[in-house]
Amino acid sequence: MQLKDNIKFSIDNQMSVGGEDCKNILIKGDNKAILPELVPVYGGKIKCIYIDPPYNNGDSYHYYNDNTTTSAWLKDMHSVLSWLRMLLKKDGSIWISIDDKEMAYLKVEADKIFGRENFASTIVWQQRKTRENRAVFSCNHEYVLVYAKDIKAFKKSRNLLPVGEDFVDSKYKNPDNDPRGPWQSVSASVQAGHAVASQFYTIISPAGVEFDPPKGRCWAYNQEKMLREIAEHNIWFGLEGRNTPRIKKFLANAKIGLTPETLWSGDNYGTTDSAKKHLLSLFPEMENVFDTPKPEELIKQIIEIASNEGEYVLDCYIGSGTTMATAHKLNRNYIGIEIGDQMADLVVRRMNLVINGESGGVSSAVNWSGGGQYAIYNFDKNKVEERKIEDKPTYSRQPILYHQLDLFELFEQYGEEPITQNCMVREDIEIEYGTKHNHRHLPIDLTKNLLICNVKKDNWEQYLDGSAKIYYTGKKFPTTVALNKLYYFMPYLSGKGIRDLYYIKIARLGYRKEGQENDNKNDLRLVFEIERVGQLFDDYKKVKLNIWRTFTDTTMERLMNINYNED
Repeated sequence: MQLKDNIKFSIDNQMSVGGEDCKNILIKGDNKAILPELVPVYGGKIKCIYIDPPYNNGDSYHYYNDNTTTSAWLKDMHSVLSWLRMLLKKDGSIWISIDDKEMAYLKVEADKIFGRENFASTIVWQQRKTRENRAVFSCNHEYVLVYAKDIKAFKKSRNLLPVGEDFVDSKYKNPDNDPRGPWQSVSASVQAGHAVASQFYTIISPAGVEFDPPKGRCWAYNQEKMLREIAEHNIWFGLEGRNTPRIKKFLANAKIGLTPETLWSGDNYGTTDSAKKHLLSLFPEMENVFDTPKPEELIKQIIEIASNEGEYVLDCYIGSGTTMATAHKLNRNYIGIEIGDQMADLVVRRMNLVINGESGGVSSAVNWSGGGQYAIYNFDKNKVEERKIEDKPTYSRQPILYHQLDLFELFEQYGEEPITQNCMVREDIEIEYGTKHNHRHLPIDLTKNLLICNVKKDNWEQYLDGSAKIYYTGKKFPTTVALNKLYYFMPYLSGKGIRDLYYIKIARLGYRKEGQENDNKNDLRLVFEIERVGQLFDDYKKVKLNIWRTFTDTTMERLMNINYNED
């Protein structure tokens, strides 16, 4: 599946510098509507996400108004971050720019979504070097919150900062002329907190000196392995063989680099002012450039730590296009989303300058000389398959199910959290349906998806009297639509058919007999919390359920077009 296969995305061939197969993508539209559509294509494939969302600082800017309530702002951030997490690779990371006003609230919200255990760090970036004398304090910094999809996987894959030859030469020597090359030594003892008995013994050096582990410590290896390491000349006792044993670590096997620090100065990583000057140099004729741009030096540092060439970088608040321009210069694939007018005013023009070899920002540092492609897509969340009324098919008790999917395969398609918040809305499209005895309007959207499910006879009562609130599934589930798009549910009573309509209020992961004494947290189930809308038909209508008479999915429109005449 590719982005071009989704009818809601249409490529702008006139503005694009590349075709539908181009991996570098810019999308014009609302990220809250676009991100769910990206998950089936890019779920679990994005290595680095950087976002510079509205800070909700109460200001009004040329391209956007940054003033709303904290609760509304956090609700939007929760929705966006939930989808972004599903897009990340297991060893991927997300970097979020924010300032003092909402930083603490945002971190608590991000903790809920990514898990506190996956919080990597808070970067403090010096975003201005001048003093603001009108304020109570001159605020010269902003923050970048860093979260990993899986902190252990991220730690293994994240890149270290480059070091110079002088640093390597100062750390790695070869005093014993080891043919394996330069090495440095590290302590052969470790903290004894989790030690086992085999790590306590006496080591005898080549010169006959005996060494026991220091108090509170033990040897890093058991005695058998230590003797083997000594025989293979991997333990250093000094030139005369009398020093405390140390383990040799060879340059040839080392991952050389510096651990990133959390204080990023404006001199090294740019400031808002330097970013504005860069934009003005690109667009000298414009009176209003983007008010709060980030410098390419800052984004370069993030991208180089968090990704490698050819991997995907995503930014769903691309603003003036700094992330996309920097990712392009660093030979990363990228996806950028922007709803504002600056997509045409700034971003597209900037990317064309980058392709033509623009020399500002980090161009000289990365030897950028131009080249590459990108494709621009417009997004229409309301676009559906067009079909003439006279061409509408009729159905005569035909199966309305196509295929099903094992629940656990959803993890591969949607990441570790395949169920997201299902925001149910009572739609304002009212179609006149009802019964002979109780004619009324039900608020039904014919474009929404419907789940029909066979109900066992011993569960009929709760559906007949409308008291059912939660429905548990087994391992099978329809896959023709994303879970967050299921809106309606109809119970199928064996031998009777369908009649009553429900809203699916929440779709979530649960487990068998949750909340009971004999629950089983290892037996995962899909849980639907439902609410009765009303009786859709005067009497039960028979439909044919396929594949073990379990779950079916279709749209309300298709359901209403079925010919229910009995044979």
